[in-house]
Amino acid sequence: MKHAGHLMLPLVLMLIVLTVPIGAQETIVVEDDFTAYDEIDDAIAAWTPLTPDWEMRDGLLEATEPRRRGTVIWRTDHTFGNVSVTVRFRIIETDWGVRAPGIVLASVDSSRYYYVHYDSGNSQVIIVRHDRDEAWNDLARARNVEIPRETWHEARFELQDGELTAWLNGRRIVSAEDATYPVGVVGLRSGQGHIQFDDLRIEGAPAAPDAEWELLAESVPGDDLALPRLTEAERVTAASGQGYFPVMIRLDNGDLGAVIRGGAPHIGVEGRLDFVRSTDGGRTWSEPTVIVDSEWDDRNPALGQMPDGTVVCAYAEAQTYDEDGEWDRSAGKYVLYYVLSTDGGRTWSEKMPLHPGPLYGSPYGKIEVLPNGTALMSLYGSEEPEWADDSQAPPGARRWVGIVRSRDNGRTWSDFSYLSTTGDHNETALLALSDDHIIAAARNYSNRSIEIMHSQDGGYTWSDGQEVTEHQQHPADLIRLQSGNILLSFGNRREPRGVGAMLSRDGGRSFDYEGRAMLEWRAVSGDCGYPSSAQLDDGTIVTMYYALTLEDIEGREFALAVRYTEEMLGD
Repeated sequence: MKHAGHLMLPLVLMLIVLTVPIGAQETIVVEDDFTAYDEIDDAIAAWTPLTPDWEMRDGLLEATEPRRRGTVIWRTDHTFGNVSVTVRFRIIETDWGVRAPGIVLASVDSSRYYYVHYDSGNSQVIIVRHDRDEAWNDLARARNVEIPRETWHEARFELQDGELTAWLNGRRIVSAEDATYPVGVVGLRSGQGHIQFDDLRIEGAPAAPDAEWELLAESVPGDDLALPRLTEAERVTAASGQGYFPVMIRLDNGDLGAVIRGGAPHIGVEGRLDFVRSTDGGRTWSEPTVIVDSEWDDRNPALGQMPDGTVVCAYAEAQTYDEDGEWDRSAGKYVLYYVLSTDGGRTWSEKMPLHPGPLYGSPYGKIEVLPNGTALMSLYGSEEPEWADDSQAPPGARRWVGIVRSRDNGRTWSDFSYLSTTGDHNETALLALSDDHIIAAARNYSNRSIEIMHSQDGGYTWSDGQEVTEHQQHPADLIRLQSGNILLSFGNRREPRGVGAMLSRDGGRSFDYEGRAMLEWRAVSGDCGYPSSAQLDDGTIVTMYYALTLEDIEGREFALAVRYTEEMLGD
């Protein structure tokens, strides 16, 4: 029975010590109906949350972030060996995720424990061992277990001499044997759900652990769901029904211009490249106009404006489709072209072949113009078998990144040099700090992260890469702000999906990853990101990106823009 109201009391627990014959062990019983706390801070003496999404509300314990893959709150005032934990739970209906309550047993620290995963989204119950180096070890599972949402259930999870058993509503569901963690604290867990818990009962044999339980800093690295979100920023839709892979630049008349993909989704032979423009700092955008639309898939653009005002758009014409129009890499290859506009992107020239040197693949990102007028275009791909020059990359390199240059306002491109021949980089953004000092933000293909490299000779030789983001945070864009700081924005293809941003305050030698913020967090699919930024005269930063689907906007395929300031990113 719940109290009529909350009592402002110190920690009040129903703690009963019983002598119960389980072998020669004495057991204790801890009961908690969560009515003794007015808020989560009142419960900290006994409960330790992993993330800030736990609340005590109306006599219930709640995990309130449905997008989070997994979060735990531990009962840290007792450690147990053999133990049985019973709790009631209710799953609040949300439109995303597996919505899985759980119970944690034998937690050695916040990185090592067992838990039962009541997966309502997939109608199954799974016993999992969570290790420091492997977060999911599937010990046993029972399928076809219906767990209706918006109703109360009783769960029980037991550890008895190395045997783990999970129950649901009085029915034994699944068991497993594992003796990795014999002693530890207990807890409750939520995975991809908004979960309410009530009427916890722990009955177990007190046991001394090998070491004191602790919340390890490394257990919650890069928790993006707890990051600052630029909710005060202005967000607009630049285009709908299209918008993949945007590249945006500030034109010399102050307009913003961007190339976006239209005509097809991520893959499609009907893909084309369109141009959109904003004359009011990114608040509104023109209807798309066509840059290029060949019989093949026109995709993967680069964009830049030359010293004389000429706008260059380079791209890949993907001839990798069979006679039925289906994607087939063996049917052809990517052929590189570029087009020019001498009227700020309103009309475009016929396409011209781009000769990138000993690789073929795609351009990427902004075309960077050095103070001396030389333009640098980033390219990535694989070996061009028809290239006869001696400057081949090391044998066996599969993924190369290079730079091609123009010294005649984008009319011709040559002077190829390698940026990376390790075989592990592709989409790479460039930023020129001077004629000599160039920064590159390269996508690491294996780690799905971003590495920063520096050149001190105009992009001909490069330092080793320094990883500045984590897994599934890519690709990147770089701009230098009026303050002198460097803004790195990147696609966040893990929860919450969208776009992140961080600053370098030392000329690109380091980036403030811990101080990063979320520019966008509403994307439902990992098919999102590819940010491209520019700063206006008044200091406003505009970042364009794409998302396949969004939580709060109907439809599919969007080019989006967010307007914000450097101050919003924090100190």
